[in-house]
Amino acid sequence: MRYAEALAVLDGLVDFEKQARPRTEFKLDAIRRLLRLAGNPERQVEQVILVAGTKGKGSVCYMLESALRACGRRTGLFVSPHVSSVRERLQLDGHAVDKRVFAQQVERFRPLVRKQPVSYFELTAAMAFDLFARRRVDCAVVEVGLGGRLDATNLALPAVSVITRIGLDHIAVLGGSLTRIAREKAGIMRPGVPVVIGRQPAPAEKELARRAAAVGAEFEPVDRQLRIWDVAPAETGVEFSVLGELGAGRIGLPLLGGHQVENAATALVVLGLLARRDPGIRFEDVRAGLEQVTVPARCQVVEHRPLLLVDSCHNPDSGQALARVIAEHLGSRVVLVYGSLRGKLVARTVRPLAPWVEAAVLTAPRSPRAAAPDRLRSIFTRLGVRHVVEPDIDRALAHARRLADGKRPIVVAGSFYLAGEVLDRLGVCHVVEPDIDRALAHARRLADGKRPIVVAGSFYLAGEVLDRLGAAVDAD
Repeated sequence: MRYAEALAVLDGLVDFEKQARPRTEFKLDAIRRLLRLAGNPERQVEQVILVAGTKGKGSVCYMLESALRACGRRTGLFVSPHVSSVRERLQLDGHAVDKRVFAQQVERFRPLVRKQPVSYFELTAAMAFDLFARRRVDCAVVEVGLGGRLDATNLALPAVSVITRIGLDHIAVLGGSLTRIAREKAGIMRPGVPVVIGRQPAPAEKELARRAAAVGAEFEPVDRQLRIWDVAPAETGVEFSVLGELGAGRIGLPLLGGHQVENAATALVVLGLLARRDPGIRFEDVRAGLEQVTVPARCQVVEHRPLLLVDSCHNPDSGQALARVIAEHLGSRVVLVYGSLRGKLVARTVRPLAPWVEAAVLTAPRSPRAAAPDRLRSIFTRLGVRHVVEPDIDRALAHARRLADGKRPIVVAGSFYLAGEVLDRLGVCHVVEPDIDRALAHARRLADGKRPIVVAGSFYLAGEVLDRLGAAVDAD
């Protein structure tokens, strides 16, 4: 099977992520039967870390994977939704699987799906479990799709469950209160299995504690397990000092925003629990992994002069986090390109951003669930944000550049789908890494031993790289 055919097979399935109306009925019967036909690979993965939550779960997944890989562990990573390519959902050792492997997985499951139809998301989850089991990864980091209790990923047997910060999102499906949403997320808890709880609003933490006691899960709140202090913004990220089960030291995350420190704290507690059974997980290696982590579409700087930042911000918590990033790292008013899906709490998401927005360009991601930009106008008017409407994304970006006039930063936000489309249109297959050693390490990961690496740009850069590589150079 060719890759294009594999995509056609997936596109022929029901994709609730792209349907005009959100899914309202969730059952595990179909995915359970499909996995049974495949030999129950979800039960054969060596060590699963199952991560649910409203805010930060994707970042925590990427941090865990990077840290475990730095400790020499073979890793699998399943995340959703993808930003640019569906292959991002199936990752081995820090890389999205190539087109050949992805097509092989679809081909492997196609006859099974004919016997037991499933959704787009359910098939990709099943493919991930199967791949991780057959490749015998040491650790599989699995991001829950929606909720927890009735999510396809919840058929795994986690060694550790994780619940990051809970907020109001997907309220039509999960409920309109933090308590109800927490109850759904708590469905990933297991008797006798640790559940690491990120920092929570009081109603959510109370419900999670109650559910953990009822299930018999080992309740592990992050704030009781480690101490963090001296948090300071850096040029391309944030630094902090930490004391926890793994040890103590200072860590420099290459990610913008203090909220990423909260996510790193959650990851560090999980890694500390794993280290009780695996002495090969050591602080120095974990620190190295965290200092090299990349997370797509999370305050991702993709251009300079003017700075252009792409973020998947789509709920009130992420709106507050993005506002803090603008305040701490940009320090000036911005031009905002904003597009959302229907059913999102747009006013509450944009409100913390409003004081930092000089002007906004309202657009729409390419999705049947996209909110019409004209309908966003009343919200931005009420918030006192000067704005224009440009439904076409290319024109929206061009308009934003004219408004920025090479002087103001441009921030793209509102949806994973908008972030992915903008990154694709900009041809972004690059990351910003000012430190040369980290840049070389990142280039090696991207090359994956298959593509040449070329260093270029200046004599000074060439000299520094040669020095670091220990290349012999005769001096005149």
